[in-house]
Amino acid sequence: MARHEEPSRWAVLAIILAVVLIPLNSTMIAVGLEPVAQALRVPEPSVVWVITAYLVVMAALQPISGKLGDLFGRRRLLLLGLFIFLFCSVAAASLPNLLALILFRSGQALGGALVVPSAMALLRQLFRGESLRHALGTVGLVQGMGAALGPLVGAALIHLGGWTYMFWINAPIVALALIIGAKHLPPDAPSGRRPIDYWGALSLAGFLALFALSVPHKAAHFSATQVLFIVLALVLLAVFFWAETHSQDPVVRFAIFRRPPVINSNLAILATNFFMYSTLLYLPVYLSRHGDSTTTTGLLLFVFSFAMSLTSYLGGRIGRLLGPRRIISVAFSFDLLVVLWYFGLSHFSEMAYLLPGLIIAGIGAGIGTVTMQATILESVNPAMAGTASGIYSTFRYIGSITASAVVSLMVLSPSAHIIILTTAALLGFLVLSGFPIHAKEPSDLGLRRSAGG
Repeated sequence: MARHEEPSRWAVLAIILAVVLIPLNSTMIAVGLEPVAQALRVPEPSVVWVITAYLVVMAALQPISGKLGDLFGRRRLLLLGLFIFLFCSVAAASLPNLLALILFRSGQALGGALVVPSAMALLRQLFRGESLRHALGTVGLVQGMGAALGPLVGAALIHLGGWTYMFWINAPIVALALIIGAKHLPPDAPSGRRPIDYWGALSLAGFLALFALSVPHKAAHFSATQVLFIVLALVLLAVFFWAETHSQDPVVRFAIFRRPPVINSNLAILATNFFMYSTLLYLPVYLSRHGDSTTTTGLLLFVFSFAMSLTSYLGGRIGRLLGPRRIISVAFSFDLLVVLWYFGLSHFSEMAYLLPGLIIAGIGAGIGTVTMQATILESVNPAMAGTASGIYSTFRYIGSITASAVVSLMVLSPSAHIIILTTAALLGFLVLSGFPIHAKEPSDLGLRRSAGG
C-alpha cells in the first residue's frame, strides 16, 4: 500500500511550509496594530478586529474543512487553502483600507482553516507509530517557532518597509509551498461523492463564530449584545445537534467521542491551550504595570514560546518512551508549578524570577501536545483523520477564546487568577484515565471499529 512507502521529504517540506504560515501570521500582526492604525488613520481598538476576525474564522471553519478534506481530498483542500491564503495576503497588502484589511485577513483565516486539518491528515496518511510522533513533533516545533518569531519578524518587517510587508512576506513562502505541494504531495484517493451536511456545517460555524464574538475583551462583564450572541449561539448549537443526528453523513460523527482517547485528547488540548493563552495574554499586562518595555515583553514571550516549541518536539519522543498517560501527567504537573509561580508574582518581579517561571510554563504548554494529537489521530479510522484533526483544532481554539474571555477577571483579581488556572490544570488530571498507558499503533480493523463505521 502507498501509505507504507517511505514518505517524500519534499511532501513533508510542503506541509511544513504550509502550516508555519498560520502561527506566524497569528502573532506577527500583534506588533503591527499601532502602525496599521496610524497608516489607515483609524483608532487602534478598531484594528483589533484584524486579530479577532482571524481567530473567529479559524475556530469556526476547521472542523468543517477537515470533513471536506475527508470527502474531497486532503491534497486538493490544502492546495486550495494555500491559493486562498496567497490571494488574500496580496490583496490585504495592496488595499490600504481597514474594512478591506479585515475582509482579507478573514480570507487568510479561511485559507488557513483549509490547510491545517488537511496537513495533519496527510501526516497521518504518510506516517505511522513512532514516525508519526516524530513528524508531528517536527511540525509542532516549526509551528511553535513560527509563533515565537512572529513578533520579532513583524517588528523587523515594519522597520524595513512598513506594515504591508507583514503580508507581502507570505507570497514567496506560499508560492514555494504550492509548487512543491502540487508536485510531491500524495494524490487523493478516488472517493464517491456523498451529500454534504449543510445544516450541520452552517450551524456549527455559526455557533463557534458567535461564541468567539461573545468574548468580553475590555471588561469582566457581558454587554447586552454579547448576551444576545450567547443566546443565538446556544440556539445554533441545538440546531447542530439536531442536524448531526438526522444527517446521513454528518460533519461530526458523535460516535467518534465514544472512544476515551478522542474526547480526552480534545479536553486536554483545550486545557493546555487555555493555560498557554493565559500566559500570553496576562503577562504583557503584568509587565506593563511594572514598567517593563515592549521590547522586554517581546523577549520574555519569545523565551516562553521557544521553550514551548522545543519541548513540543522533544515531548513527542519522550511520550513514546513514557507512554501517553505519563507524559500528559508530566505536562499538567508543570502547569501546577506555574500556578505556584503566579502566586509568587505578587512578591517577586525580578528577571531572575520571571525567566525560570516562563521556561516552566513553556514546558507545560509544549511537552504533551504531540502525544495529545498523535493519540487522537491513532484512535480514529485514517479515512476520518481530517475530521478528527479539525475537531481537535477547534477544541484548541476554544481554549484560546475562553482564556481571552476571562483574562480581564484574572488581571483584576489575583485570587480568581489562581483559582481559574488551578481548575484548568486539574481538568488535565481528570482526563488522564482516557489516555492509554503505552503508545502503540492500533490495527486498521480496530481503527474502523473505534471510528464507529
